[in-house]
Amino acid sequence: MEFKLDKKVINVDKILTSTGGTAIDVLQNIPSVTVDYDGAVSLRGNSNITILIDGRPSSITGTKLEQIPASSIESIELITNPSAKYNPEGMSGIINIKLKKKKAFGLNGLASVNIGTGDKYNGSINLNYNFNKVNLFASYDTRYNRRKGWGDMYRTSTINDTTLYLANSSKRYRKGNSNNFKVGADFFLDPKNTITLTWLYNKGKDEDNDVTKSYNYNINQVLRDQYNSNTLESGDDNESDYTLNYKKTFDKKGKELTADIIFSTGKETEGSNIDNYYYMLNYLPFEKVIPESQKQNTDGNNYDATLQTNYIYPFGKDAKFETGFQGIIKNNDNNFKIDKFDHALSQWYADTTQSNHFVYNEQIYAVYGIFSKEFKKWSFQIGTRLEQAFTKAEQKTVVETNNKQYFSVFPTVHTTYKIKENQDIQLSYSRRINRPDMHSLNPFVDYSNPNVIRYGNPDLKPEYINSYEIGHSIFWKKTSISSNLFYRQINDVIKRYAFLDSNRVSNMTTANLSKGKSYGVELVVEQTILKWWRVNANFSYFRTIIEGDKDNTSLTNDNYSWTSKLNSNMMLPKGIMFQISGFYRGPMVTPQGEMAAMYSADMALKKDFLKDKLSVNFRLSDVFNTQKFKMNIKGDNFTSEGNRRRDSRIAYIGVSYKINGGLKTKIKKRPMDNNNMDDGGGDF
Repeated sequence: MEFKLDKKVINVDKILTSTGGTAIDVLQNIPSVTVDYDGAVSLRGNSNITILIDGRPSSITGTKLEQIPASSIESIELITNPSAKYNPEGMSGIINIKLKKKKAFGLNGLASVNIGTGDKYNGSINLNYNFNKVNLFASYDTRYNRRKGWGDMYRTSTINDTTLYLANSSKRYRKGNSNNFKVGADFFLDPKNTITLTWLYNKGKDEDNDVTKSYNYNINQVLRDQYNSNTLESGDDNESDYTLNYKKTFDKKGKELTADIIFSTGKETEGSNIDNYYYMLNYLPFEKVIPESQKQNTDGNNYDATLQTNYIYPFGKDAKFETGFQGIIKNNDNNFKIDKFDHALSQWYADTTQSNHFVYNEQIYAVYGIFSKEFKKWSFQIGTRLEQAFTKAEQKTVVETNNKQYFSVFPTVHTTYKIKENQDIQLSYSRRINRPDMHSLNPFVDYSNPNVIRYGNPDLKPEYINSYEIGHSIFWKKTSISSNLFYRQINDVIKRYAFLDSNRVSNMTTANLSKGKSYGVELVVEQTILKWWRVNANFSYFRTIIEGDKDNTSLTNDNYSWTSKLNSNMMLPKGIMFQISGFYRGPMVTPQGEMAAMYSADMALKKDFLKDKLSVNFRLSDVFNTQKFKMNIKGDNFTSEGNRRRDSRIAYIGVSYKINGGLKTKIKKRPMDNNNMDDGGGDF
């Protein structure tokens, strides 16, 4: 791990337990990062983060990170208190995924194939051809997998002095495949001007079969009624990113101008066939119950456009001023339609009362300035970002429009004091924002599960965060220790909450609470025990406090939690690399309950052949099959407990081959300035 003024950098090639996996597998091995059952990523216990690809926004973020193969990632940057240059979105900061870049003349690349138990296959090829003043790059990745998941939920509710019990069990069978293409070129116009063009295309398809059974019991545990549901769902994703990058350097060292234009489009189509069976005791035998059948279809279309520029002007050898502009336009169009089957007429009809067409547009325009200076043992950076935001939420089904605009100021401060050559202290502060997404704002009520209905809140406001951090780093020949204290103060906290209505149906929605805060300590230790054995351990301990109430329901909660990760790397005889990694995540607070503790361990082996050109690896994830997710929720008139898990113990075997030394061959000296060789392009 490498420490810089405002970030931590982790080299992915050293994480064997993610070999043959995806970006999700990589992030599970990163200090302070956790990934939940649905693939949502959290940093220091909070999922409100921004994910960048090569420092730029991309359509492939969040739960879609499984589309990025681990073999294409060079490093991960953790930026917990970003400077004013970055979009302040995300409470916990930024995770920047840096893809491998071209670094050699001629043709070079990397090809890999991996097979996992339970029908899991993936393969990729990354090629780069560098000649004269042009660098061409292309890559292709394909992935197919099957997965199973299980879940259960138990709820006790008391309304009007009557207590009932609900037991729910579910099984999910999923299969999916994705194909990623990337092509591009760097044009070195002259020693000081470079243009990069990139096109990234992703096509994915998923098929799910969800089977749910629900049982209602009276206070004496006697069955009252039963509800079964069988859902067949298929989805298609088509996404494209178009990027134009320009970089100009000057005779004055450090002086630089960059500009980026990024345009992303996406089309998502989902279709579901649902059969719901309701069985009332003493009415009909279950096998004779006529199902309530429906078809759900969702067409989603979105586009994002980003224009950003950055200019750096140095003052002497130890000071510089940086300024820039960023404009972001996002448009999401989601059209949901539902048809139901009339058994009496034996025909389908459109149910317009449960159909919904929602369009959300967001525009953000920002300017920023940053001043940096080094003075003897001190280095500091002070910046300010000014933002104006416009949002428009349009319910086309009921012809309702909600327009909002707000102006925000985001100051940032970073400073480092070098105590000795091998020891320093860092202090930082940033103001951040978490904006509600379109799903949280959409008031449409989803009745697909009669026991749990979901809807958004169009009155949600952004939450603002003040983030403080102090860190200390010390390095010796065989040991390095890094420690951090952090504190986050949040206003208008955005949280999901649940309540039970008079029909004993759980309502899930989102609200702004009063305030919240989180603080804790983080420790990272790297130790070379023997020449062939190196260990990396990290530990985080934090407290989260949420305060507020909604509809006379208290949503105040207070919880201490901790996470720890351990990576052990050993070089065994005959050049065999062996890695064991494990993590433990303590209970985590939610507004109405907590997530239970969870732990897991992975192992991997790797051996190189043919002068390190050919690599063979073996990986076993969740060795002890302990990865499960458990949550409990409490309300004024109910308590519930749920468990979810999926097939997480998977064995992988893979082979990779470096073409002409792979993507990390040392650059030969060329008759022009190569400072710009690492910008743009890359392999995916």
